[in-house]
Amino acid sequence: MEIDKRIKINSANWVLVLLCLVLSNKVSYCQHTDLVDSLQANILADTGKSYFLPDVNHKNMRWAKGGNKLFTHQLGFAILLDYDVNIQDETSKTQVGEQPTTGDIRSARMMLRGKINFKAPWSYLISVEYKGFDREEDDPAFGLTDLKFVIPLGKTSDLTVGKIKETFAYEMVGDAANLPHQERLLNPFFKSRNTGISLKKYLLKDRMTIAGGWFNDWFSGGSGANTFTTRITGLPKWELEGKHYMHSAVSLRYAEAVDGKVRLKGKNETNVGTDYVDTKSFDANHQLNVGVEQLWSMENFSVLMEYIHNWTHTPGNGTEQFNGYYVTTSYVVSGEQRPYDKRAAYARRIKPTGTHGAWELVGRFGSVNLNNRDIHGGTNNRYTFGLNWWATQYWKAGLFYGISNLDRDNMTGTTNSFQFRIQWIY
Repeated sequence: MEIDKRIKINSANWVLVLLCLVLSNKVSYCQHTDLVDSLQANILADTGKSYFLPDVNHKNMRWAKGGNKLFTHQLGFAILLDYDVNIQDETSKTQVGEQPTTGDIRSARMMLRGKINFKAPWSYLISVEYKGFDREEDDPAFGLTDLKFVIPLGKTSDLTVGKIKETFAYEMVGDAANLPHQERLLNPFFKSRNTGISLKKYLLKDRMTIAGGWFNDWFSGGSGANTFTTRITGLPKWELEGKHYMHSAVSLRYAEAVDGKVRLKGKNETNVGTDYVDTKSFDANHQLNVGVEQLWSMENFSVLMEYIHNWTHTPGNGTEQFNGYYVTTSYVVSGEQRPYDKRAAYARRIKPTGTHGAWELVGRFGSVNLNNRDIHGGTNNRYTFGLNWWATQYWKAGLFYGISNLDRDNMTGTTNSFQFRIQWIY
């Protein structure tokens, strides 16, 4: 049987994948792919728990962390494996081609994090990755994902420099592997990583954050286009020590066109296959994105909503407008809650309390509209239902079904998709 080219990787990448799988028999303290404030105990892994699915004693991972007077270090690993099934009608095949049914190494990441022990310690995160959520489609399959240094400016401000996330959109700033849904929908409107600098201010006892950043791809070999982002978040409701809370946010992203061109595109909430919505490259000066976020959490039930509107200024043709939104609902049958990280300003991973893990039902609908006066990139309306099993502090499995109706080329095509995922994050 012929092996799909998408799941072929070279020998160096197989070494990384096998290393991650071997180490997955051990436990650690992390469970996140980004830096975590160690003072927020509610979001840290509870290494004292034991589960039906084995998780061995964290003492076996002592070799992975250490330090001296100058710095501390801790290794981290993440492995995500998918299997995607796509069933299309003939119209859909005409629009986007036949989508594959295949296995996929969604991400294989190795991380090094810790602190540099200045008088006010700096935090750092360095990660290399095969594929993953945060690599652009035209990037090499294997490469550097994060090079991040966080410099405290007193007790209520941080300065972050390096190859980092932009301060825009909940789906982007959040830890993608630990969101209720398995894939992002609003990818056309943001860039995963960029090289630059961001400043974050914490207010009202961390119930409000203001973050802003400047980024320029010249530092990573690009054309030198500038991007400016801002995200302002608040917790208008915080009751019962976070059992009931409301998160609200607004964000802005201004991006100069690269070589006088802009292209917005996105897949069908999957990492395999072709783009479902795509404006193709068109002449433009810059684009402005404005996003709003809302998250309600009432113990084990939550609703997450996000909307982004895009204005792209074109020379001679005025402004093209595009938009996208989603609503995601989550109900944790076993009673756990997704804990909120006040410093990061989003909800983190579910921490299962029972021996058999935590079971989460997820419902989601959303749309991305890349049609306007002179641009016909398509509109994808998608509905998703799924089940997550947070088996331990580090293991998770998910099974999701989605149906999408793509309006493009004066036709409406339908795709039914199934996606199974198993992940382990240290």
